[in-house]
Amino acid sequence: MKTPAQSLAALLLAMFVGPLAAPPAAAQDAASPTAAPAAVPSATARITYMTSASAYVDAGRDDGLREGDELAVLREGQTVGALKVTYLSAHRASCTVLHAAATLAVGDLVRYTPRGVPAPSVTGSAAAETGSAPRARSRGFLGGMHGRVGVRYLSVQDRTGGGHGFSEPAFDLRADGYGLGGSPIDVSVDLRARRAYRTTAAGASENDSQNRLYRLAVSWHVGEPGRTLTVGRQFAPALAVLSIFDGVLYNRDWERWSAGGFTGVQPDPVDLSVSSDIQEYGGYVQYRSAPDTARVWNLTTGIIGSYTDQGVNREFLYLQTQYHGSRLSSYVSQEVDYNRAWKVAEAGESTISPTSTFANLHLRASEHLDFYAGYDNRRNVRLYRDRVTPATEFDDSHRQGGWAGASLRLGEHVLAGADLRTFSGGPSGSAHGYSANLGVDRLTRASLGLSGRGTRYGNDLSEGSLYSVSLGMNLGARVHLEITEGTLQETSALDSTLDRNADWTDLNLDILLGRRWYLLLSGERNDGNMESNVQIYTSLSYRF
Repeated sequence: MKTPAQSLAALLLAMFVGPLAAPPAAAQDAASPTAAPAAVPSATARITYMTSASAYVDAGRDDGLREGDELAVLREGQTVGALKVTYLSAHRASCTVLHAAATLAVGDLVRYTPRGVPAPSVTGSAAAETGSAPRARSRGFLGGMHGRVGVRYLSVQDRTGGGHGFSEPAFDLRADGYGLGGSPIDVSVDLRARRAYRTTAAGASENDSQNRLYRLAVSWHVGEPGRTLTVGRQFAPALAVLSIFDGVLYNRDWERWSAGGFTGVQPDPVDLSVSSDIQEYGGYVQYRSAPDTARVWNLTTGIIGSYTDQGVNREFLYLQTQYHGSRLSSYVSQEVDYNRAWKVAEAGESTISPTSTFANLHLRASEHLDFYAGYDNRRNVRLYRDRVTPATEFDDSHRQGGWAGASLRLGEHVLAGADLRTFSGGPSGSAHGYSANLGVDRLTRASLGLSGRGTRYGNDLSEGSLYSVSLGMNLGARVHLEITEGTLQETSALDSTLDRNADWTDLNLDILLGRRWYLLLSGERNDGNMESNVQIYTSLSYRF
């Protein structure tokens, strides 16, 4: 009788024969968006900072962007979201998030078609990530490394008189090297280190260090194009359901097919240290649209098993599909667990059970009208938050559920929208909410913008409302100012002592120091019956 590992190994072997045994072609990225026509090649930039309402990128008017342009967000070659430009300076843009299949993060690549300026051809690291050009030697730092390095500092001071305090200096490094020194070697690093200092109500001091290595991997392009062996801490777009693993991944690309197999272990879920408690095996096959087509799509399926010394931990099949056209874009992911042994006998689970589901749909009905809908019942999602505001805390706690809505642009400056959400699985259990937003943008030469949001929500235990208003403007060519005022009121149906209220003011200054240095200064004041504090956050980063 075959062991689980032998069964999975047999499946992986089958993936590399039969219909996939076609003559090798030039390597294509697993889900690369179609390159723009040669006359207007696409350009790339990076997300440099995220707030609760906006994403900032390091490209602006002089780089070919215009207000209202839509940017595709790419991660490891996969399109994971879309941004719309709202404010512009010479080399920086503030954008709203139209939709996202995953949590967007600083460092994510964005792609756009520049207007009004000649765009350079896509080579080096950008070409490797978009798949729009052959791999070439890059001129980055240390013979081909590109990325960002930064320092951050977060301070929270209690205003209730309890004497609580919190401060946290931090260091971040994210770098990618493609074809280092003209070799077939790529390197990826994502390191985040921080040290937290706390003062308790009794006046005692505590401190602890948290060093998190999210990625440290070396890829070797073996022999002919399209064969890649990656070793280390990594994640693969086609294995996104895995999050992070330590191990070995082999990937084989053809013109319209990809296949891969991996083996490794899961890091410790608390501190991300290397752990051998859970071993993993799996593989996938992907089929995608032909190169240079207007509609980009892919379909991925795979099987993954994880095991402990006591036996099976989890075995499941997954399906992922993406579609990106001129008007419609969608992303759907579904996992189906196969339960056996103790999961059926002791846990009482069904043999076959659909588990994690995520779906996102965005339809551009016209130049002015957009519809969107989605569903999310994923249990564990890694969120990257440097700091938390009442608005982000609310949205994160009500992440699971379904939603549908629409946005409408009225004329050149007014944007309105509304959505309906049903929540499940969060701390409040089942709930529902209604939101509306209204904003004006691109007013005056400073690109002045004003937007407001209102949300009403309720469940069996409580009901409440959240309102916020934001003002943004450019202060010259290098500084962008954003101010947000908000309030949250919640009434308990069981006990009035559980009623909650919170008011906050948030101020952000995004400062461009040359083409490579970025400074973010942020201050936030929270006042409420459950907390009252002042938060100071600053970040200085250098792009290389």
